[in-house]
Amino acid sequence: MYENYKVKIVTPAGRKKYLEFTKNFVYRMIKEGLVDSWDLWLNTINPEDIVYIESMAKENPKVKIYRIDEPIKPTWESYNAMQTHKFFKFAHDDDTIYIRLDDDIVWVEEGALEKICEARINHPDAFVIYPNVINSTICTSWHQEIGALSEEFGIVRKERPDDLDWAYLDAFNYTDSDLINHIHNTFRKRYEEGSLSAYYLPSKSFDDYKHFSICSIAWWGKDKVKPGILEESQMSHVLPKKFKRPVWFVGNALMVHFSYHTQRDYLNTTEHLKYYKSIAE
Repeated sequence: MYENYKVKIVTPAGRKKYLEFTKNFVYRMIKEGLVDSWDLWLNTINPEDIVYIESMAKENPKVKIYRIDEPIKPTWESYNAMQTHKFFKFAHDDDTIYIRLDDDIVWVEEGALEKICEARINHPDAFVIYPNVINSTICTSWHQEIGALSEEFGIVRKERPDDLDWAYLDAFNYTDSDLINHIHNTFRKRYEEGSLSAYYLPSKSFDDYKHFSICSIAWWGKDKVKPGILEESQMSHVLPKKFKRPVWFVGNALMVHFSYHTQRDYLNTTEHLKYYKSIAE
């Protein structure tokens, strides 16, 4: 669909409770010809999740499972965030655009993947492409700055400590239950009233090499990307700075990241996931 490039979605997998409805979106993209395959990086020891992931590969021939040749040693729940970087060796095909969607990307705007692919092609020197992700570190602060997310439950602050070379957001963004509830409630309100464009931001190059969450990024397979154990820092700003290839941010490609692990216990007591499942179906 895009010149001579294939498009593959990769997902560190994963949790059945998310995959069982987010697959509806990905399967549709495969059926429509935008996505060539969905590569699931098996990064769990939970038996129920493993069985579900294997069932996906059986029900759809475009779903591929990849495993590393060592045991998965969980860091929290049944997953290991410190081993994900070892799966990048499976994403090195020269003719392919790889788009990472973490398993808890629970909603993707119609046309967002096309915008990501177009940005990947139109900005060939960018190290990765980063979409506009609701509930993803620095994007939350920008959504407050433009009024898409109100400040009534607190202001997400950006700081630049003297001893660090990236902007980061304080722990409030990751742990406050009122804030995460507000983020999801605001999305629901805007989704239902048709005002999602309020989240749109100008697309731009991160020339100052910002730190951000990599729950969704896109890269060239031909770059043979090999991040280190601190995968997020490596992909967001360390490697872009090393190779002098700033990240390109696509401000009108929207998606929703459900939770950081610090938010999960609270969100499990809410109806938010049920809502995302309803709109996915």
